[in-house]
Amino acid sequence: MNRADYVRQVVAVSDFIYEHLDEDLDLNRLAEVAHVSPFHWHRIYRAMCGETAAATVRRLRLQRAADYLAGTTLTVREVAARSGFASTEVFSRSFSAAYGMPPAQYRSVGAHVQFRAGTGVPGPTAASGPTADDPGEPSAGSETRAVAAAAQPAAAGRHPVAIRGIEARVVATSPHRGSYLDIGRVFTRVRQELAVGGVEGRMLAVYYDDPDATDAHELRSAAGVVVAADHAVPPSLELLELPAGEYAVLSYRGPYASMHAAYTWLYGSWLPSSGRTPGDQPVVEEYLTDPATTAPGELRTDILLLLE
Repeated sequence: MNRADYVRQVVAVSDFIYEHLDEDLDLNRLAEVAHVSPFHWHRIYRAMCGETAAATVRRLRLQRAADYLAGTTLTVREVAARSGFASTEVFSRSFSAAYGMPPAQYRSVGAHVQFRAGTGVPGPTAASGPTADDPGEPSAGSETRAVAAAAQPAAAGRHPVAIRGIEARVVATSPHRGSYLDIGRVFTRVRQELAVGGVEGRMLAVYYDDPDATDAHELRSAAGVVVAADHAVPPSLELLELPAGEYAVLSYRGPYASMHAAYTWLYGSWLPSSGRTPGDQPVVEEYLTDPATTAPGELRTDILLLLE
């Protein structure tokens, strides 16, 4: 087997994980998908991806759960089940360890709440406190609401917007159709294929559609890595040039699940008061940290909006 064969195996396992997150993803099952002995596969995966397969599964399940908490009224029990956790208790412990707070508190005071406070757009209303559906889940009552109120300064404080001149860049990309939260599977493919040629550039994603106006299954995006203009990329990847110009750059820090509210604030609050007009290009996200090695609350992303 050569490097390209191993890349195909990693990509196959990554796709399988994304498609079966709510199922039992036994590590031996993933080795079967890769067609490699379990005695060796998990070492191969960790060496090529920078984290174990078990860590990938846990991180993606928690990311999906955070998205449910920020954008739906599902109970914590329902969120746990849909995200592939065996019990609410296991989910709550795992979520608290990764996100620094229990699920109910994240729903009440996460970054998505700060951005909604800046737009006046209400979020989904969910029942709070321990219920028959959420046994033992800490209450999101008056004390938590007080914390939420204290955590809602202007979104521009923790997530400032600056207008920057940015040079044109060439990005080696692969298209993705489906939920934006699942674009990570395409990044796995792009990074692994470029790693064959020793390329490890900055990660970018281009988002063409509004998730509030387009069915999740029809959303179009592209994941890519910045490369030199004359770089020869594998036939499976496409070169995309991002134009030079002035960009509004929202410096976002926090979980990816809360970024939808950041977009609502950027377009509904910042842009109308900026005196500027958006250019004829889709929005771009530039990822400054690696989710495999960075806690969700410390993830740093620049949201780039081209201006006329």
